[in-house]
Amino acid sequence: MSKSDDQSPERISEAEHAVMEVLWDRGTATAAEVCDAVCEARGWSLPTVKTLLSRLVQKQAIETRPDGRRYLYSPVMARADYLGTESRRLVNRLFGGKAASLVAHLAESEALTEDDLAEIEALLKELKQ
Repeated sequence: MSKSDDQSPERISEAEHAVMEVLWDRGTATAAEVCDAVCEARGWSLPTVKTLLSRLVQKQAIETRPDGRRYLYSPVMARADYLGTESRRLVNRLFGGKAASLVAHLAESEALTEDDLAEIEALLKELKQ
């Protein structure tokens, strides 16, 4: 079974995430267009991108449709859904499911700026209303 009971998608690797970012930004792209966006910076080739796209199709994160002699790829999974799933996985795995522990860790390691703290305070006020 490739999906869990809550129907969350299979885990997306860091490399697959780079491909997803291109598709989320563009909506639809060919393998060559994805490669144009990521290959040079990552030292990848077109076959590498095609492999990653194939994996994402298998994971049902994207869909593909023929367009003449090429294929067009589009995200099935919304960026916001991915961020929510990955955020929950991070909090569950590293902080025992407690988001407050994550925030406390960031505060203790001085990873939060004054602007970050102000945004968190504003979000908390909004959530309490």
